[in-house]
Amino acid sequence: MPNKNQQTGVPIEHYKELFAKADPKEMSQRSGIAFDGEKFTIQFLNRTVFVLWPSMDVIFADDGKETAPYTKILLSRLILEGCVVPSLGEMKAYTEMPWGNVYAQQFRGRCILRLAFSYGNNLEGFKKACEGIGGVPAKGSGDALYDIEFVKGLMVRLILWVGDDEFPPQAQVLFSDNFPQAFTAEDIAVVGDTIINALKGRW
Repeated sequence: MPNKNQQTGVPIEHYKELFAKADPKEMSQRSGIAFDGEKFTIQFLNRTVFVLWPSMDVIFADDGKETAPYTKILLSRLILEGCVVPSLGEMKAYTEMPWGNVYAQQFRGRCILRLAFSYGNNLEGFKKACEGIGGVPAKGSGDALYDIEFVKGLMVRLILWVGDDEFPPQAQVLFSDNFPQAFTAEDIAVVGDTIINALKGRW
């Protein structure tokens, strides 16, 4: 996973060309993302995002600012190629995603370890950051667990274990079982990265 564009396979300009040529009504029907004739509307980490057609400009509704490039690619790929289907209620580790084992080491470094060492000694900061992007406390093993809706219908669970003098902090990131229909394994890794960036206020 050398960089954000390579993670998605092709440059933004190529996706823009595909997006402009695609039928927005078909994309809306397949993906489950609402289209009003000018733009798609996505609920993204407790904020509303507009994806304009045919330009593929991706902006936040609340302040009119553009999203980060990797967010633009993720959401556009969801509309172009993905489908949000109902979850069966299971949360799965990244390695349980199709092809997840191939990228497991990279995902551990860029998401799991990053989450652990960002908040492993700041439990209250973790809770505040999760709640700031719409996270709700979840039940399970861990010092703090939060379920966060990445986009409507796609849930991510962040789990944190606080470090001490003997053991380093630990973390886990779980995904609802319907993620593979919406995103590829490479994109799911970027989802984890995107959420951690949002926790830190980087959109």
